[in-house]
Amino acid sequence: MPSRLGVVVVNWNNKTDTLRCVASVMQSDCSPLILVVDNGSTDGSAQAIQQAYPDLPILRNADNLGFTGGYNIGIRHLMSRGVDHVLLINNDAIVEPYTLSALSRAAISNPQAGFLGAKVCALEEPHTVLSAGGVLCDGWKPVHRGMGAVDMGQLDALAEVDFLSGCALLVSRRAIEATGMLDEKFFAYYEDVEWCYRGKKAGFKVLFVPEARVLHPDTRQRDEDSPRVTYYLARNSLLFAQKHHLGAPAIVCPLVSYMRTLLSWTLRSKWRHKRPQRDALARGIWDFARGRWGQAENL
Repeated sequence: MPSRLGVVVVNWNNKTDTLRCVASVMQSDCSPLILVVDNGSTDGSAQAIQQAYPDLPILRNADNLGFTGGYNIGIRHLMSRGVDHVLLINNDAIVEPYTLSALSRAAISNPQAGFLGAKVCALEEPHTVLSAGGVLCDGWKPVHRGMGAVDMGQLDALAEVDFLSGCALLVSRRAIEATGMLDEKFFAYYEDVEWCYRGKKAGFKVLFVPEARVLHPDTRQRDEDSPRVTYYLARNSLLFAQKHHLGAPAIVCPLVSYMRTLLSWTLRSKWRHKRPQRDALARGIWDFARGRWGQAENL
Protein backbone atom coordinates (compact mmCIF):
# COMPACT_ATOMS: atom_id res chain seq x y z
CA MET A 1 0.00 0.00 0.00
CA PRO A 2 1.15 3.65 -0.30
CA SER A 3 3.69 4.51 2.38
CA ARG A 4 1.13 6.73 4.10
CA LEU A 5 -2.60 6.84 3.48
CA GLY A 6 -4.84 9.53 4.95
CA VAL A 7 -8.65 9.55 5.09
CA VAL A 8 -10.76 12.71 5.37
CA VAL A 9 -14.39 12.69 6.50
CA VAL A 10 -16.26 16.00 6.52
CA ASN A 11 -19.18 16.36 8.91
CA TRP A 12 -21.95 18.95 8.98
CA ASN A 13 -24.73 18.42 11.52
CA ASN A 14 -24.82 14.66 10.95
CA LYS A 15 -23.02 12.98 13.83
CA THR A 16 -24.91 9.68 13.50
CA ASP A 17 -23.80 9.02 9.93
CA THR A 18 -20.29 10.33 10.58
CA LEU A 19 -19.81 8.01 13.56
CA ARG A 20 -20.96 5.08 11.42
CA CYS A 21 -18.61 6.10 8.60
CA VAL A 22 -15.61 6.48 10.90
CA ALA A 23 -16.34 3.10 12.46
CA SER A 24 -16.34 1.46 9.02
CA VAL A 25 -12.99 3.07 8.13
CA MET A 26 -11.51 1.86 11.39
CA GLN A 27 -12.58 -1.68 10.56
CA SER A 28 -10.60 -1.59 7.32
CA ASP A 29 -7.88 -4.14 6.62
CA CYS A 30 -5.23 -1.40 6.80
CA SER A 31 -4.54 1.42 9.24
CA PRO A 32 -4.82 4.84 7.63
CA LEU A 33 -4.44 8.22 9.29
CA ILE A 34 -8.07 9.30 9.81
CA LEU A 35 -9.15 12.93 10.11
CA VAL A 36 -12.60 14.42 10.67
CA VAL A 37 -13.31 18.00 9.59
CA ASP A 38 -16.38 19.54 11.19
CA ASN A 39 -17.98 22.24 9.06
CA GLY A 40 -19.35 24.51 11.76
CA SER A 41 -21.95 22.04 13.06
CA THR A 42 -24.46 23.28 15.61
CA ASP A 43 -25.85 19.90 16.73
CA GLY A 44 -22.99 18.88 19.00
CA SER A 45 -21.42 16.71 16.32
CA ALA A 46 -17.82 17.53 17.06
CA GLN A 47 -18.25 16.84 20.77
CA ALA A 48 -20.05 13.53 20.12
CA ILE A 49 -17.39 12.34 17.68
CA GLN A 50 -14.58 13.34 20.03
CA GLN A 51 -16.28 11.55 22.92
CA ALA A 52 -16.67 8.38 20.85
CA TYR A 53 -13.10 8.54 19.52
CA PRO A 54 -10.91 10.50 21.97
CA ASP A 55 -7.74 9.94 19.93
CA LEU A 56 -9.28 10.91 16.57
CA PRO A 57 -8.08 14.30 15.28
CA ILE A 58 -10.94 16.71 14.54
CA LEU A 59 -10.52 20.06 12.83
CA ARG A 60 -13.36 22.43 13.64
CA ASN A 61 -14.35 25.14 11.18
CA ALA A 62 -16.32 28.13 12.38
CA ASP A 63 -18.57 28.03 9.32
CA ASN A 64 -19.90 25.56 6.76
CA LEU A 65 -17.25 25.62 4.03
CA GLY A 66 -19.05 23.08 1.88
CA PHE A 67 -17.71 19.88 0.38
CA THR A 68 -14.84 21.68 -1.29
CA GLY A 69 -13.71 23.89 1.56
CA GLY A 70 -14.04 21.21 4.22
CA TYR A 71 -12.12 18.60 2.27
CA ASN A 72 -9.42 21.06 1.23
CA ILE A 73 -8.69 21.84 4.87
CA GLY A 74 -8.43 18.11 5.56
CA ILE A 75 -6.19 17.54 2.54
CA ARG A 76 -3.82 20.32 3.62
CA HIS A 77 -3.59 18.92 7.12
CA LEU A 78 -2.89 15.36 5.98
CA MET A 79 -0.33 16.45 3.41
CA SER A 80 1.47 18.40 6.12
CA ARG A 81 1.65 15.07 7.97
CA GLY A 82 3.42 13.49 5.00
CA VAL A 83 0.73 11.28 3.47
CA ASP A 84 1.20 10.03 -0.09
CA HIS A 85 -2.49 9.50 -0.88
CA VAL A 86 -5.65 11.08 0.52
CA LEU A 87 -9.01 9.32 0.47
CA LEU A 88 -12.09 11.52 0.53
CA ILE A 89 -15.13 9.73 1.98
CA ASN A 90 -18.66 11.07 2.24
CA ASN A 91 -19.70 11.03 5.87
CA ASP A 92 -22.89 9.09 5.09
CA ALA A 93 -20.99 6.31 3.31
CA ILE A 94 -19.97 2.94 4.71
CA VAL A 95 -16.57 1.65 3.64
CA GLU A 96 -16.29 -2.10 3.18
CA PRO A 97 -13.27 -3.61 5.00
CA TYR A 98 -11.15 -4.37 1.93
CA THR A 99 -11.79 -1.10 0.09
CA LEU A 100 -8.78 0.89 1.30
CA SER A 101 -6.31 -1.89 0.52
CA ALA A 102 -7.88 -2.41 -2.93
CA LEU A 103 -7.46 1.27 -3.76
CA SER A 104 -3.93 1.23 -2.38
CA ARG A 105 -2.91 -1.80 -4.46
CA ALA A 106 -4.33 -0.19 -7.59
CA ALA A 107 -2.42 3.01 -6.83
CA ILE A 108 0.86 1.08 -6.54
CA SER A 109 0.20 -0.91 -9.73
CA ASN A 110 -0.77 2.20 -11.69
CA PRO A 111 1.66 4.99 -10.73
CA GLN A 112 0.21 7.31 -13.39
CA ALA A 113 -3.20 7.13 -11.73
CA GLY A 114 -3.73 10.37 -9.85
CA PHE A 115 -7.39 9.68 -9.06
CA LEU A 116 -8.84 6.29 -8.10
CA GLY A 117 -12.42 5.58 -7.11
CA ALA A 118 -14.56 2.84 -5.64
CA LYS A 119 -17.75 1.21 -6.84
CA VAL A 120 -20.59 3.01 -5.06
CA CYS A 121 -23.67 0.89 -4.30
CA ALA A 122 -26.97 1.72 -2.61
CA LEU A 123 -27.06 1.29 1.14
CA GLU A 124 -30.70 0.22 0.96
CA GLU A 125 -30.07 -2.29 -1.86
CA PRO A 126 -26.36 -3.20 -1.87
CA HIS A 127 -26.58 -4.93 -5.25
CA THR A 128 -27.77 -1.71 -6.92
CA VAL A 129 -24.97 0.34 -8.47
CA LEU A 130 -24.98 4.12 -8.03
CA SER A 131 -21.64 4.83 -9.68
CA ALA A 132 -18.84 2.85 -11.32
CA GLY A 133 -16.98 5.95 -12.39
CA GLY A 134 -18.38 8.21 -15.05
CA VAL A 135 -18.07 9.48 -18.59
CA LEU A 136 -18.63 12.90 -20.14
CA CYS A 137 -21.21 12.49 -22.89
CA ASP A 138 -22.41 14.84 -25.63
CA GLY A 139 -22.45 18.39 -24.36
CA TRP A 140 -19.98 17.49 -21.60
CA LYS A 141 -22.76 15.99 -19.49
CA PRO A 142 -21.45 13.73 -16.70
CA VAL A 143 -23.09 10.30 -16.63
CA HIS A 144 -22.36 7.70 -13.95
CA ARG A 145 -21.61 4.27 -15.36
CA GLY A 146 -24.02 1.57 -14.25
CA MET A 147 -26.32 3.86 -12.27
CA GLY A 148 -29.40 1.89 -11.23
CA ALA A 149 -28.14 -1.41 -12.61
CA VAL A 150 -28.07 -4.64 -10.62
CA ASP A 151 -24.45 -5.53 -9.91
CA MET A 152 -23.89 -8.87 -11.62
CA GLY A 153 -20.18 -8.48 -12.28
CA GLN A 154 -20.60 -6.54 -15.50
CA LEU A 155 -18.61 -3.62 -14.02
CA ASP A 156 -15.83 -5.62 -12.42
CA ALA A 157 -12.99 -4.56 -14.71
CA LEU A 158 -10.44 -1.91 -13.82
CA ALA A 159 -11.33 0.97 -16.14
CA GLU A 160 -10.01 4.37 -17.07
CA VAL A 161 -12.91 6.83 -16.86
CA ASP A 162 -13.54 10.56 -17.21
CA PHE A 163 -14.46 11.18 -13.59
CA LEU A 164 -15.13 9.46 -10.28
CA SER A 165 -17.71 10.02 -7.59
CA GLY A 166 -16.46 12.18 -4.75
CA CYS A 167 -18.23 9.75 -2.43
CA ALA A 168 -15.03 7.67 -2.28
CA LEU A 169 -12.11 9.25 -4.10
CA LEU A 170 -8.42 8.47 -3.58
CA VAL A 171 -6.05 11.19 -4.83
CA SER A 172 -2.28 10.98 -4.97
CA ARG A 173 -0.03 13.61 -3.47
CA ARG A 174 1.61 14.02 -6.89
CA ALA A 175 -1.74 14.81 -8.51
CA ILE A 176 -2.67 17.29 -5.79
CA GLU A 177 0.67 19.07 -6.08
CA ALA A 178 0.40 19.21 -9.87
CA THR A 179 -3.26 20.18 -10.26
CA GLY A 180 -4.17 21.91 -7.02
CA MET A 181 -7.00 20.97 -4.71
CA LEU A 182 -10.77 21.12 -5.07
CA ASP A 183 -12.05 24.37 -6.57
CA GLU A 184 -13.93 26.10 -3.76
CA LYS A 185 -16.01 28.11 -6.20
CA PHE A 186 -18.11 24.99 -6.68
CA PHE A 187 -18.85 24.57 -2.95
CA ALA A 188 -20.74 21.31 -3.61
CA TYR A 189 -21.67 19.24 -6.69
CA TYR A 190 -19.66 18.96 -9.91
CA GLU A 191 -16.42 19.54 -8.00
CA ASP A 192 -15.39 15.89 -8.42
CA VAL A 193 -16.04 16.03 -12.18
CA GLU A 194 -13.98 19.20 -12.50
CA TRP A 195 -11.10 17.91 -10.37
CA CYS A 196 -10.80 14.68 -12.35
CA TYR A 197 -11.00 16.60 -15.63
CA ARG A 198 -8.24 18.90 -14.44
CA GLY A 199 -6.18 15.88 -13.45
CA LYS A 200 -6.56 14.24 -16.86
CA LYS A 201 -5.49 17.47 -18.54
CA ALA A 202 -2.34 17.34 -16.41
CA GLY A 203 -1.59 13.81 -17.63
CA PHE A 204 -2.90 11.71 -14.74
CA LYS A 205 -5.11 8.66 -15.20
CA VAL A 206 -8.53 8.49 -13.56
CA LEU A 207 -9.21 4.87 -12.59
CA PHE A 208 -12.29 3.02 -11.43
CA VAL A 209 -11.28 0.20 -9.06
CA PRO A 210 -14.11 -2.39 -8.91
CA GLU A 211 -12.66 -4.33 -5.96
CA ALA A 212 -13.12 -1.23 -3.80
CA ARG A 213 -16.72 -0.76 -2.68
CA VAL A 214 -18.66 1.65 -0.52
CA LEU A 215 -22.33 1.81 0.37
CA HIS A 216 -24.16 5.13 0.19
CA PRO A 217 -27.82 6.08 0.68
CA ASP A 218 -29.69 6.19 -2.62
CA THR A 219 -30.42 9.90 -2.86
CA ARG A 220 -31.48 9.97 -6.51
CA GLN A 221 -35.12 10.86 -5.85
CA ARG A 222 -34.25 13.27 -3.05
CA ASP A 223 -31.74 15.06 -5.27
CA GLU A 224 -34.19 15.22 -8.16
CA ASP A 225 -36.68 17.02 -5.91
CA SER A 226 -34.18 19.30 -4.16
CA PRO A 227 -34.02 23.03 -5.00
CA ARG A 228 -30.54 23.13 -3.46
CA VAL A 229 -29.22 20.36 -5.72
CA THR A 230 -30.97 21.91 -8.73
CA TYR A 231 -29.23 25.22 -8.06
CA TYR A 232 -25.71 23.85 -7.66
CA LEU A 233 -25.89 21.44 -10.59
CA ALA A 234 -27.09 24.18 -12.95
CA ARG A 235 -24.67 26.87 -11.81
CA ASN A 236 -21.69 24.56 -11.51
CA SER A 237 -22.21 22.82 -14.85
CA LEU A 238 -21.92 26.23 -16.50
CA LEU A 239 -18.94 27.15 -14.32
CA PHE A 240 -17.19 23.92 -15.39
CA ALA A 241 -17.69 24.72 -19.07
CA GLN A 242 -16.54 28.30 -18.61
CA LYS A 243 -13.48 27.46 -16.51
CA HIS A 244 -12.15 24.92 -18.99
CA HIS A 245 -13.02 26.88 -22.13
CA LEU A 246 -15.11 24.05 -23.55
CA GLY A 247 -16.61 26.29 -26.20
CA ALA A 248 -19.85 28.20 -26.68
CA PRO A 249 -22.00 25.07 -27.28
CA ALA A 250 -21.00 23.69 -23.86
CA ILE A 251 -22.67 26.75 -22.30
CA VAL A 252 -25.40 27.56 -24.80
CA CYS A 253 -26.84 24.03 -25.04
CA PRO A 254 -27.34 23.62 -21.27
CA LEU A 255 -28.74 27.15 -21.07
CA VAL A 256 -31.31 26.36 -23.76
CA SER A 257 -32.27 23.19 -21.90
CA TYR A 258 -32.54 25.06 -18.61
CA MET A 259 -34.73 27.75 -20.18
CA ARG A 260 -37.09 25.11 -21.59
CA THR A 261 -37.32 23.57 -18.15
CA LEU A 262 -38.04 26.94 -16.58
CA LEU A 263 -40.86 27.56 -19.05
CA SER A 264 -42.32 24.11 -18.48
CA TRP A 265 -42.18 24.40 -14.70
CA THR A 266 -43.80 27.86 -14.96
CA LEU A 267 -46.54 27.30 -17.53
CA ARG A 268 -47.66 23.70 -17.05
CA SER A 269 -49.96 23.11 -14.09
CA LYS A 270 -48.73 19.56 -13.56
CA TRP A 271 -45.34 20.97 -12.56
CA ARG A 272 -46.75 23.41 -10.00
CA HIS A 273 -44.98 21.45 -7.25
CA LYS A 274 -41.68 22.28 -9.01
CA ARG A 275 -41.94 26.01 -8.31
CA PRO A 276 -39.22 25.98 -5.59
CA GLN A 277 -36.91 24.16 -8.00
CA ARG A 278 -37.84 26.55 -10.78
CA ASP A 279 -36.79 29.47 -8.63
CA ALA A 280 -33.57 27.70 -7.66
CA LEU A 281 -32.77 26.93 -11.30
CA ALA A 282 -33.35 30.55 -12.31
CA ARG A 283 -31.16 31.71 -9.45
CA GLY A 284 -28.40 29.29 -10.45
CA ILE A 285 -28.37 30.66 -14.00
CA TRP A 286 -28.41 34.23 -12.73
CA ASP A 287 -25.59 33.61 -10.25
CA PHE A 288 -23.49 32.09 -13.02
CA ALA A 289 -24.11 35.14 -15.20
CA ARG A 290 -22.94 37.52 -12.47
CA GLY A 291 -20.07 35.34 -11.26
CA ARG A 292 -21.42 34.52 -7.82
CA TRP A 293 -19.78 31.34 -6.57
CA GLY A 294 -19.37 29.39 -3.35
CA GLN A 295 -22.24 28.86 -0.97
CA ALA A 296 -25.71 30.06 -1.96
CA GLU A 297 -27.53 31.66 0.93
CA ASN A 298 -31.04 30.60 1.99
CA LEU A 299 -31.16 27.38 0.02
